[in-house]
Amino acid sequence: MRLRAHVKAGLLTVLFFSGLTVLLPAETLTLREAVDLAAGSNISIREGSVSLKSAKRANSYSWNSISPSIKASGSLSKALPEDDSKSSYGGSSSSDAARISLGASINIGLSPSIATNIKGARLKYEKQQIDYDTTVRTIELNVRRAFYQILYEQEYIALQEQHAESAKNLYNTNKAKYERGVLPRLDVLNSQISWQNARLSLDSAKTTLANDLATFKNLLGLDQNRDIKLDGSLDGFVELTDVSIGGLPAKSNTIASLEKQVEIARNSLTATRLAAWAPTLSAGYSYNLSTTTDSSSDWNKSGSLTLGVSIPIDGFLPWSSGAQSITNQKDSLELLQLQLEDARNTLDIQISGYLNQVKNLESTIELRKQSLEFAEETYRLTADAYNNGTKDILALQNARNSLLEAAVNLKNQAYNLAVALLNLENSLGVPFGSLSGIDG
Repeated sequence: MRLRAHVKAGLLTVLFFSGLTVLLPAETLTLREAVDLAAGSNISIREGSVSLKSAKRANSYSWNSISPSIKASGSLSKALPEDDSKSSYGGSSSSDAARISLGASINIGLSPSIATNIKGARLKYEKQQIDYDTTVRTIELNVRRAFYQILYEQEYIALQEQHAESAKNLYNTNKAKYERGVLPRLDVLNSQISWQNARLSLDSAKTTLANDLATFKNLLGLDQNRDIKLDGSLDGFVELTDVSIGGLPAKSNTIASLEKQVEIARNSLTATRLAAWAPTLSAGYSYNLSTTTDSSSDWNKSGSLTLGVSIPIDGFLPWSSGAQSITNQKDSLELLQLQLEDARNTLDIQISGYLNQVKNLESTIELRKQSLEFAEETYRLTADAYNNGTKDILALQNARNSLLEAAVNLKNQAYNLAVALLNLENSLGVPFGSLSGIDG
């Protein structure tokens, strides 16, 4: 029988005992803790780290194309004796001596693409670093969005629970009044239906939250058996006003990646031109020793030096494959430059759009706050009137529903503002939370 436990931040979260899983008190995560957890455990980030290491290794040894090729060889050969039947007719037998041969050679090739290969490996590593940073930033963006979404769903459930509890209390009160004969049965039935609808809405919201929590755990790289609760609130976004980018320069990873791709394409064009036009040099030296076993003290020595040059000719012919490769590389470079230009224009539009959305949501939140105050006052007055017998049950239910709707709308707009700010910060390339001042 084995006992295993997983401990994080001083909290015992999941206990495995004899194959039975027992969930212990939930582990509480702040926004910052969730981001840090995803940075170390998310599968996409871990995969990106492996690719980055590979690109770094390729860059570190990109010079190996100029490393000489060194070989050593050795052989021992001996003729087999002739068949006995042939020897009996006076044929001579072969010598018993064996031949020993030793050799070594070194060769080096100087291709015109050596410099472009080294530069290409460096550029690919730099692009891989940008792609890795993009992956990390995208995961952080998704974690923050999901965190705020779950916060909204938790607060929505809390409001639905209050609504359901209020509907239940009203039903019980009306039922008691009906039993005393002071309230018609229709009012009891209406309040019962209202309570049942509130319970159905609450159950649906809890199911949605459970599903989103499962997705969130997967995003963080957590086991589904881990029970977590989020420590945070959307109240800070309710009070947020006058967000400004203050002329911050955009530092988009998308733009940086495309700029690096343009550099890579230019380098590839240079390499293609060199392959079509430039000569390739080669040099080699070999040295050999040979002797026989019956005269092993007498070694025959020989050496040779080889120099070569290869000059391509077909690259100068416009219809050749080399010339066509150059033309294709030029087209690829032009397409990337157009994509870069379009991406810069799109980024400006995105930033302007997100900023306008933030401003609109700030104004909407102010109106929602006023609507909530009005709904609270309306419900209070309607409840007093209902208790005094001057308002019916439908008026009270409508007032309560309006209050719930006003509260939910305010929280929903706060969540929308949080997401819009995240999108704006992501487009600008600034640290998340820097515009709102809310970083968990």
